[in-house]
Amino acid sequence: MNSKARRTVECMNVNKLIGKNLRYIRKKKKLTLQSLADLAGIKYQQVGKYELGVDQLSAYRIYQFSQIFRVKVKYFFDPTYIDRMNGYHTKVYHAAMPSDLLDIDQLQSEVQELL
Repeated sequence: MNSKARRTVECMNVNKLIGKNLRYIRKKKKLTLQSLADLAGIKYQQVGKYELGVDQLSAYRIYQFSQIFRVKVKYFFDPTYIDRMNGYHTKVYHAAMPSDLLDIDQLQSEVQELL
């Protein structure tokens, strides 16, 4: 039985959202597909499929990626994450972005405390 045939449009949209956020975080951390795949113990092609939303990530894989990146799991599901990150970080980072700069909720709350 082909489980992909039973996926709804909503399911595929969530897969694409998770994949888009996964790619964004990976690139901010300056990791290649291969280096992330090595850290996760999978093939780089599989990471690419996750990022494109072709394959669905398991709960364990999302948790594993959150541990590798040291970010909250919720950021993989947040449709506003990339826009909020781009709005907060206006300068270009040439080095890998530290994990504390990927926590947009914390960064935005610190700005509010200063105001």
